[in-house]
Amino acid sequence: MLENFIIIDANFILLPFQFKIDYLYEIDAKLEGKTIFIVYKQILDELEAKTIREPEARKFHMNFKAGLLYLEKNNEKYNIDYKQNIKLKDDTTDNFLLKSCMELKNVSKRVFLATNDAELRRKANKMEVSTIFLRQKKYLSFD
Repeated sequence: MLENFIIIDANFILLPFQFKIDYLYEIDAKLEGKTIFIVYKQILDELEAKTIREPEARKFHMNFKAGLLYLEKNNEKYNIDYKQNIKLKDDTTDNFLLKSCMELKNVSKRVFLATNDAELRRKANKMEVSTIFLRQKKYLSFD
């Protein structure tokens, strides 16, 4: 059976309420086979740190809380795997995500990085990692 691994970047966690997108459903519906969504502790920690750094950013706090609730609510419906991995001290989150993608590519050829970060998408494409991103604030695009 085909397995798809979707690594979710921080900006995707904020999508459901920022742009009214049910990304878990849309990704799952577009891909054949079993889809496993991966959320790393590193990404959640990064978002958590931003809420502490920017206590006045109410909209961000709201989107972050709503994004976590969205994941929690859909945990049974979709295969969401929370991994405890975090980056090494001298590493960047982008490198951490790219390395994680490459490790998963050894297990499955179908690995996607779900991110809206253009620079990270460019790096992923160079490494032959497929990406999923938001286009025109309403469509998910696969490349």
